[in-house]
Amino acid sequence: MVSEYTYCPYDDFFIERVDHAVGFDMPSFHIHHKYEIYYEIAGTRRYFIEDSAYIVNAGSVVLIGENQIHKTASLGDAPSSRIVLNFSSEYLQKIADCFPGVDFFNFLNEEENHLLSCITVKQQNHIQTMLQQMLALEGQTAPESEAMRKMLLATLLLELKELCRRQQEQGSENGRVSNHTVDQIQAYISQHYAQKLTLTGIAAQFYISPYYLSRLFKKSTNLSLIEYINGVRIKAAQNLIEKTGDSIAHIAEATGFMTTAHFRRVFKDATGLSPQQYRQYYRRVNK
Repeated sequence: MVSEYTYCPYDDFFIERVDHAVGFDMPSFHIHHKYEIYYEIAGTRRYFIEDSAYIVNAGSVVLIGENQIHKTASLGDAPSSRIVLNFSSEYLQKIADCFPGVDFFNFLNEEENHLLSCITVKQQNHIQTMLQQMLALEGQTAPESEAMRKMLLATLLLELKELCRRQQEQGSENGRVSNHTVDQIQAYISQHYAQKLTLTGIAAQFYISPYYLSRLFKKSTNLSLIEYINGVRIKAAQNLIEKTGDSIAHIAEATGFMTTAHFRRVFKDATGLSPQQYRQYYRRVNK
């Protein structure tokens, strides 16, 4: 299967369309200090966000908040097409400042809004058209093009926010695929991530076989158990990097990584930046 990795850590705005003739899986979980809008043009995907898994059909929109762990995987080997857009709040800061009473971003962080699926074909086409317009502006550096791109994005966000409100108002299902045992295991990991965690040890805690745990967790979340553990640890590490001056070695140890080298490798795979680069980037954008 083909793998994909879509994220530009130094860009405040990034958009692309990709069409795949066969199934593909993201090689590992992904996390970034930006928001993301994912529109499924064709095909069906399985999407893991934070502690939840979703089935994403053509015409659905996936909304991902800042620093939310996510990964997508195929269901079978069928063709698929999608547009993905990620952006920072700073990218729209001037527009947001013009409308202090309007919240452009927080709805993207809410679990009930991760999957927007109760939308009409007309609404789907409208969303895709706006994304295509932003795609057409790629590479254009004129001030007018930048203004148009930002206004399109701001308009899209407000329209998606309204669609999320309507979906909640209708009491529609949020599309989450859950398993009680997996939910318990995820809660256990969130409490013990700083400790040494193994497949065998966690399986023993829940009186199940390691083989069954491995299969169940992968089927429910699209992640191996170690991928999920690393994701929880990386999120904790991000918080420490942002809020403390602790050394990278100390943060690696405090979040359960056995070696600093392993921590650096996993962190860069997940965020696109080394821990030190992430600290520098975070300080720059939060001056």
